[in-house]
Amino acid sequence: MLQAVIKTPTTFELATVPKPTLQSDEELLLKTAACGICSGDLMEWYLRRKINTVLGHEVVGYAEQVGAGIAHIKQGQLVFVHHHAPCMECRFCRAGDPVHCQTWRKSKLEPGGMAEYIRVPPANARGDSFAIDDLTPQVGALIEPLACSVKACARVDTRHRAHGVVVGCGVMGLLNLAAARAMGSERLWVVEPDAVRREYALRFGADQAFTPQELAGKISAGQLDAADFVIVGPGDPEVIVQSLAYVRNGGVVVLFTPTPAGSLTPLDFDDLYFREISLVPSYSCGPQDTRQAYELLRSGAVDAPALVTHQFPIDEIQTAYDTAKRGGSVLKVLVTFEDGSS
Repeated sequence: MLQAVIKTPTTFELATVPKPTLQSDEELLLKTAACGICSGDLMEWYLRRKINTVLGHEVVGYAEQVGAGIAHIKQGQLVFVHHHAPCMECRFCRAGDPVHCQTWRKSKLEPGGMAEYIRVPPANARGDSFAIDDLTPQVGALIEPLACSVKACARVDTRHRAHGVVVGCGVMGLLNLAAARAMGSERLWVVEPDAVRREYALRFGADQAFTPQELAGKISAGQLDAADFVIVGPGDPEVIVQSLAYVRNGGVVVLFTPTPAGSLTPLDFDDLYFREISLVPSYSCGPQDTRQAYELLRSGAVDAPALVTHQFPIDEIQTAYDTAKRGGSVLKVLVTFEDGSS
């Protein structure tokens, strides 16, 4: 089979390797149908950590082999599988924090989403996989990223959800926007310096769209009320600091993306203290979030097809990545594979 290996933070190489084989009766072998290029995969500092591994985790595939111990998946079904899955028994899982479970952290797919076949180990097969025959592969590949948005919105308690600001209008910003709307937000603004992406956001349901300077200026001048919550998409210290101006006293700022390891964000803790601003990081997602994302996509509450702007075969992985990195009018880039349904 073919797989796409990360060779440098910006380049990928196709390799031909043996197909994975099942190692127990509680595993799945999937023939990959589609895999998205995650926004995190565009961060060079992050990919530097992943050199010589296989790119991709936003993946769905057809069940080619189903272990005898797997009852919830049938051969030939289109399957969503998360690249990490929790034990559901430890203190973190019991507290509703599965991303801190040691099983979640250690579990992974073999070899990764950008490969023609994937072995799904027992933890992932049991903990966060399910059939999605009522979705297309292109829509199914959005379950994992949308689930990250669902979790981010869920980390804002219901008292703070009425009025929100989404910072950044790439595909994840639009999914944050859609998730916030689906989870009860009545008024949603976006902040984005790129005019094309502001227009995308308005078409995708934003009530108003601003440049960073516009919104900060209008709130400072008392022309607009600050929001109850802000979801900051870019992992950029300057953007994080800017975004504090968009939230009301007593509000919540969700940090959706990490900053580069070792970089520091200059925060005025005197200001944060007296304004009682809550900074809430939101990392990845768990089984509850992926199920909720699936329901939002299945019901049509999120217009997923509108977000997929480009598709490439795996042998064009470098072009796919370079396209995703262009930004602007490019939203979701997928790598799609030959139909393996039966």
